[in-house]
Amino acid sequence: MDTDIAMEPHMELRTESKPERRWNYFKHQLIERFGATVYKVGVDAGFDCPNRDGTKAYGGCAYCSQEGSLAPNQDPSLAIAGQIQKGIAFTKKRYKAQKHIVYFQAFTNTYAPVETLKERFEAALIDPDIVGLSVASRPDCINEENVKYMAELASRLDYFTVELGLQSAHQNRLEWVNRQEGTADYIKAMKLLNEYKIPVITHVILGFPEETRQDMVDTVRLAEDCKTFGIKLQMLHVIKRTKLEHIYHKNNYKLMEMLEYGELVVDLIERIDPKIEIHRITGETAKPDLVAPDWVTDKSKFFDWFHKELERRDTWQGKYTWDSMPLG
Repeated sequence: MDTDIAMEPHMELRTESKPERRWNYFKHQLIERFGATVYKVGVDAGFDCPNRDGTKAYGGCAYCSQEGSLAPNQDPSLAIAGQIQKGIAFTKKRYKAQKHIVYFQAFTNTYAPVETLKERFEAALIDPDIVGLSVASRPDCINEENVKYMAELASRLDYFTVELGLQSAHQNRLEWVNRQEGTADYIKAMKLLNEYKIPVITHVILGFPEETRQDMVDTVRLAEDCKTFGIKLQMLHVIKRTKLEHIYHKNNYKLMEMLEYGELVVDLIERIDPKIEIHRITGETAKPDLVAPDWVTDKSKFFDWFHKELERRDTWQGKYTWDSMPLG
């Protein structure tokens, strides 16, 4: 198929009746589940990454920040308990959070022996208002030994997820991305995590240079086909002090504008299975750390546009089948 040719597919419905909410936003699910405002508290637990320490490569993935995606309000110099206490104080003050999920966020949080995982994960359970954990990792750092432990831990907690970076089913293979893993690793990891009934939140980056709409659809459909529990969608950000920054300046890559990206996200949401929780529709990077695109510094503006667009189209998550996805 020539994905550069615009097409007007037959808009085949998957669900005919409009749901109570137009999209399955995980924050709504948390409120219904816990009867309270629940926020994540990110921590850097001292894990590394095989793409940084020389096991597979050095420098990390081309788009990864040197801080390992840690939230700017966190302080990795503190011990795990100190980071959590600081994060809880911040979310209580700013968001009126009542309960918390500790998010092992920085780098690859299953890249260590199980004994180390036990020590660090259990160290996070310091407050009765902590309802669970979320563990960010790479597919090639998921194995049966650590999955067995995480399944046992999940059985003791009210909430537990693994956040797994897929990013792109196509761009991962490109040398400049320096991902050093492929879709086969993701499929293998998902099969194992599903076998042990561990919910997975799949991370997807949209807007890689020269990536087509079909490429991006392939990535999201792969996550759905692999039975992901939730999904995070994010526009490709060019962050300072990354390999991508040098590539962006050298090649003058064009990144998607907000409306172009937003229309793609709504098209995708219309076709994602309504049972899948949407954990993110765009990321956010603070201005001091961002090279481009500028619009991602204002997540509220994007959310406002997104909700209005769902209403304008009178559409909702899972309304249409994937076969009716516009690819022009």
